[in-house]
Amino acid sequence: MTGSVLANIHIILVGTKHPGNIGSVARAMRNMGISHLRLAAPQCSINQESYRLARSGGPILESARRCRSTASALRGIGLVAGTSGKTGGNRRHASPPHALAPRLIAQAATQKVGILFGPEDTGLVDGDLMLCGTLIRIPTPPDARSINISHAVMIVCYELFLASLVRPPERVPKLARLEQVEAMYIQLEESLRRIGFLNEKTARHMMFSLRRLLGRAGLEETDVAILRGIARQIAWCAGRTGNPSLPVSPQVEGR
Repeated sequence: MTGSVLANIHIILVGTKHPGNIGSVARAMRNMGISHLRLAAPQCSINQESYRLARSGGPILESARRCRSTASALRGIGLVAGTSGKTGGNRRHASPPHALAPRLIAQAATQKVGILFGPEDTGLVDGDLMLCGTLIRIPTPPDARSINISHAVMIVCYELFLASLVRPPERVPKLARLEQVEAMYIQLEESLRRIGFLNEKTARHMMFSLRRLLGRAGLEETDVAILRGIARQIAWCAGRTGNPSLPVSPQVEGR
């Protein structure tokens, strides 16, 4: 069972700048039985240095998918976990790898799970974090938070491998696809703006908070349909009070 569960784990590197790091990541993945690598908008190419550092991870480099953007690299992924070494603000709800690994492995039993790692110098930016249903932070001393990307991948993959060895039976929801969830968030934000709950100053912060809250819940397709129905009803009521900027009706979607 371990192999089949890990086959649904996808390591996604965003904006990687050094070929050697891609090779080292492939080696770490191979050591922990994870084989799917996606490169989102990479700033370098896989080269001889990559293969030299990959060692037995060469086949992972050969099958790695190169994608034009983070969003395209996340197509088909059910649950996305983003990594961040920064603290506070929109990153304050991050969990250590060992605490989150059982949930990720349980989800991988039924659908694809993506682990997102940012560029070597900046890490994931807010736009990438917005696409993540949950966040991972590797605990370090406050004065040494910067971790080499291949080391970070190794730590996360190690915890995933351990969690895959013994997995208690549980009901695992089939999460809505990322595309469905993103469409829901867009509709929800538009409706909340209509009633004045969000404005230009608060919208970004509040939507981050809503994404963290709903991301922890693990939204299935029926949940997304209900939330879109609520958003549609909000917009319809706003239209009745004299602010009809969207064509809406009072019917709930997804029924």
